[in-house]
Amino acid sequence: MLGHQPFHYHSPEELARDIERLGLDIPLTPDFSSLAAPLDCGRFRLPNRFVVLPMEGCDGTGDGAPDELTYRRYRRFASGGAGLLWVEACAVVHEGRANPRQLWIHKGNVAAFARMLEEARRAAEETMGAAHRPVFVLQLTHSGRYSKPGRKPAPIIAHHSKFLDPVMGLPPDYPLITDDELERLEDVYVEAARCALEAGFDAVDVKACHRYLVSELHASFTRENSRYGGPEFENRTRFFRNVVQKIRDRVPRIAVTTRMNAYDAMPYPYGWGMAQDGSDRPDLSEPLRLAGFLAENGAPLVNITIGNPYFNPYVNRPFDLPIAGAPLPPEHPLEGVARFLHIVREAQQKFPGLPVVGGGYSWLRQFLPHVAAAAVERGWVSLVGGGRMAFAYPDFPREVLSGRALDPEKVCVACSACTQIMRDGGRTGCVPRDAAIYEPIYKAGRAEALDTIRKEAASCRQCNDPTCVPKCPAGVNVPKFIQAIVDGRYRDAYETIREANVLAAVCGYVCPSETLCESGCINEHYSEPVPIRHLQRWVSRMALEEGWSREARPRRAATGFRVAVVGAGAAGVAAAVTLASCGHDVTLLDRRPAPGGVARETIPLDRLPEDILRRELEDALAASGAVERRQFELNAANTVDTLLAEGFDAVLVAAGLSSSIPLPGAARPQAGVFGALEFLRRVKHEGARVSGAVAVLGGGNTAIDAALSALRAGAQDVFVVYRRSFAEMPAWPEERDAAVRAGVHFLVLTQPLDYVSDETGRLVGVKVARTRLGAPDESGRRRPEVIAGTGHVLPCDLVVEAIGQAVDDAVRAALPGVEFTRQGTVRVQPGTLQTTRDRVWAAGDLVNGGATVVQAVAEGMRAAREIDAALKGAGVAPGQ
Repeated sequence: MLGHQPFHYHSPEELARDIERLGLDIPLTPDFSSLAAPLDCGRFRLPNRFVVLPMEGCDGTGDGAPDELTYRRYRRFASGGAGLLWVEACAVVHEGRANPRQLWIHKGNVAAFARMLEEARRAAEETMGAAHRPVFVLQLTHSGRYSKPGRKPAPIIAHHSKFLDPVMGLPPDYPLITDDELERLEDVYVEAARCALEAGFDAVDVKACHRYLVSELHASFTRENSRYGGPEFENRTRFFRNVVQKIRDRVPRIAVTTRMNAYDAMPYPYGWGMAQDGSDRPDLSEPLRLAGFLAENGAPLVNITIGNPYFNPYVNRPFDLPIAGAPLPPEHPLEGVARFLHIVREAQQKFPGLPVVGGGYSWLRQFLPHVAAAAVERGWVSLVGGGRMAFAYPDFPREVLSGRALDPEKVCVACSACTQIMRDGGRTGCVPRDAAIYEPIYKAGRAEALDTIRKEAASCRQCNDPTCVPKCPAGVNVPKFIQAIVDGRYRDAYETIREANVLAAVCGYVCPSETLCESGCINEHYSEPVPIRHLQRWVSRMALEEGWSREARPRRAATGFRVAVVGAGAAGVAAAVTLASCGHDVTLLDRRPAPGGVARETIPLDRLPEDILRRELEDALAASGAVERRQFELNAANTVDTLLAEGFDAVLVAAGLSSSIPLPGAARPQAGVFGALEFLRRVKHEGARVSGAVAVLGGGNTAIDAALSALRAGAQDVFVVYRRSFAEMPAWPEERDAAVRAGVHFLVLTQPLDYVSDETGRLVGVKVARTRLGAPDESGRRRPEVIAGTGHVLPCDLVVEAIGQAVDDAVRAALPGVEFTRQGTVRVQPGTLQTTRDRVWAAGDLVNGGATVVQAVAEGMRAAREIDAALKGAGVAPGQ
């Protein structure tokens, strides 16, 4: 007996040898003509024997309509030439969705389904000709115990299972769906069928397989005192039979069928189609009885499947590799192919006049048609289904029908990656064969999966004197929070981070960890640094989802002191939250109605998702419990004097740097030149579009953000013009490398000198010159020196100045008594963040000249602690 082995065949003869070795009855033939034969199925005439089985893409919209990837999938399926397209599981109610993006048909989205069918039929005609009309069946479902319409599973079960309940963590008293709820649900199926007819489907499938709700009802032997359960076949199949008959009676213009399990491979009394001796042997008497009911009620065909993809996936889809954490199957995949073949064979031979669809062929790869054609020839099956094969190789039917061999480089490789994407919560398809779309989705899902996170966390060496912590501006106790993840104490991990960094999630997205904490990780000397930022982002996002970030933070007794924090960016929010926790009354002032500062205004959404920023800022402020928010703009009329006169005991200025520095000495054209902050705001919030060539002046992170934003906004070419070398570029390596991969051109050792404009005053180019590097300047980097005679014009249609940011003149005017450094930043007293003005502190970019978000957070929290100490140690009553 051969154990599990991956596919390793290069000819039908090699395959046949293993079939014989295993003692299996799996026929093969080189004659595929039976697969091209048309077939009458009730009112339909199918053009061939190929069926695309229902393969969920998990890519519908929030309201259940098909989305762009769904449309694409069915265009590809239809153009592949199959005679029957069995459209994937489509929920009949929201709470019955298996994932938040599962299709769900209702009156509000019928037009979207109609569009999907129209596009699919047109695609089929384009490749197969006008005479080719595939039939479309919509699978109607309620996911039952596998319902997950939101972020968390929400099982709806028909009976308790000693096999499935423990896996799902369901207690013995978990409630069952009631008979009354089931009776009402029957009519919902009817309404869904009516919507399917309106959309243009030819038939509906009342899904009864893979242990979703209807399938579970069929196995509900232990459901007591119920019209829909117990030992009687009539009770356990009542729901299914009622739905089929009601659709026939009330929606007579649409055909009704099912994809049903004939064998659960789960011992009686918890499995359907099982011998009652408690073994794994099949007993198809009840499934065949139900097939007989369908035949008597005019079903055009029946689709037979087996097993449970969540419990014993190898039973219904033999594979080479399992999903993460799952064991290899206990049998050779050919045993699974044979089992499926012969269970379908029994059904087909019991009802020779009822066309039966069979599956389980995809593991056979390029030899799928050899077995499928032989099974059709022998009368074991009428129609041959391909699910995973259709994902990988959507035109495989057309290849066979055209007399071409299947290409081994296109077939499904049974790697389970399409299933893995679903388990990881992504939109699914074939990872290796449709890699441009699904490889990034797969990798992103794997990166966020719990097994990956735990493995990454376990790589931390838990150093006694960790070198990563001093590299974090906020001083997060990295080993402590990572160990909490290893232990499964996710809330503790989050609280450890939040203790040092109140904007843990935001920093988890935008921190340059490769130059901060991870640069100090000694693990990089052995393999790779621990992905600290990724772990922080993961647990902090969980805190947002679970609501931990919004729960009230401990607050000391009220002090009566009032503190004004000006600027609701990272530094300001961090300071306000920390001051509130110290017991002070805090007013957070900002010229914008919503908090977020420069991060909200300019950081591109691909680096910092809007919902993450918004939720964490709102949660942090709500959790503080004592922060009042008010719109206020610093200017000559609204100064720190104004705030102190209002009765605030201290003022923290964290207004940021809101002006872009222009190109020194340049004659600015009337049009075509933007400061980086203005440009990023326009692209992010106004959807501004650009065209032609864009030159970005500067080499920092803002320059990289501007360059990538210009590409996304439509620029044909983007040039980053930087006067030093690539090595001196201050942009973070990860962001810089992302720009290189995206196709941004880097003109290093190139000094921008001036602008060139046309007679209308519009920019047409930038005067630049080559540079060489001389001795280091005060920054420690080698000074660029212009090389004489190298000046030339770089033609461009738009320039973005990302040379640096400065304090806005209006902010300067609002800070009387506050001194500024030669670099234009606020001067603070040595060792503190207190300015040269009494009772006024500063933090964030105003002080550091524009650094990282995490440094802004750290400075905001530090300034808050200084203010708290100053107020409590001054011996002065509040308001004095």
